[in-house]
Formats: sequence, C-alpha cells, structure tokens
Amino acid sequence: MKTNFSSIKNIIDGKPTIIIKNGKLDSEACRSKGLSASDIALQLRSQGVFQLKEVKRAVIEQNEKSIIIGMEDKNPKYPVITDGVIQTDILEIINKTEDWFMDELKKDGYKKM
Repeated sequence: MKTNFSSIKNIIDGKPTIIIKNGKLDSEACRSKGLSASDIALQLRSQGVFQLKEVKRAVIEQNEKSIIIGMEDKNPKYPVITDGVIQTDILEIINKTEDWFMDELKKDGYKKM
C-alpha cells in the first residue's frame, strides 16, 4: 500500500534529480529539469562553487532548490531515509552501502524499516 502512495507521490511531486556527479554535468538531467548552463552556474555561484570539478554531487529537489555537496565535504548532513525510502545516492556520498546502513539500524534496535 505504501509503495502505491509513494509511486503516486513521485508522479505528482517528482523526484530529486542529480545534475552533477563527481564533477561531471548530466546534460540530459539538466534538460529534463529545464535548466540552462547559466541557471546551473548561478546555482553553483550562489553556494560559493565556481568550477564543476569542485562538486561531488548536485541535486535539484522537487521544490527546485539545489543541494550542492563539494568534493571536500567530509560530513554532509542530508537525510538517508526520505519518505520511507533509503537514499542510496546519499549513502554513496558518504561511502557506505545499504547493507552497512541496515546493520547500523539493527544495532540501534530497529528490526525493519
């Protein structure tokens, strides 16, 4: 049942879109969000980033806000679970696996997510 609601929510609200990964721009993702090169440059500059190679991950959220994670960010603070779904891209950023995360939940007394 929850999966059905999540699917409907994704259709209505959309999903976060990764537009930059490890300094590489995903031009198709940018086009799908209607972002021009100047839009992206403005988003990056507003967060103090001046070169793509400085960006580990850039995500455009459903509300069109951007999350920029720099290559040097050692402790990004972003949710690992959103709407009951494990955000594997966030785990990737912190160099952890889904298995590691599930083990940590079990250590904290959670039997299932």
